[in-house]
Amino acid sequence: VKLALNTDQYFRTFQDRSHKFHVRPRPAEAGTGAIYNLNVRGRRGNIEQTFPAVEYDFVPSRLEIGQNDVVHIQWTGSLNTPDGAGQGAGSTDRSNIIQTKNANVNYPLGLN
Repeated sequence: VKLALNTDQYFRTFQDRSHKFHVRPRPAEAGTGAIYNLNVRGRRGNIEQTFPAVEYDFVPSRLEIGQNDVVHIQWTGSLNTPDGAGQGAGSTDRSNIIQTKNANVNYPLGLN
């Protein structure tokens, strides 16, 4: 019996998924409204270039908040983007958020 495997691949780590986070008490300045968690996920590039990650996305993809609610934004970027991925320079991977009038427009509020 012979197994088709490469023993050089044993005991190697290909993805670091060891992340930590801390849950902290609610800040007094947050008031009594709901606290929503907004995350940016993904990498620049097409689906083949970003595997095993995904292309840029927000989680949740739609977020409607009330006047007394608070949004906690969790943000990340990558300095390991290959040159040319997603039509950008290597080692640059950034995101930004803008306020829009509604979900049917894709330009910043105030620039109409």
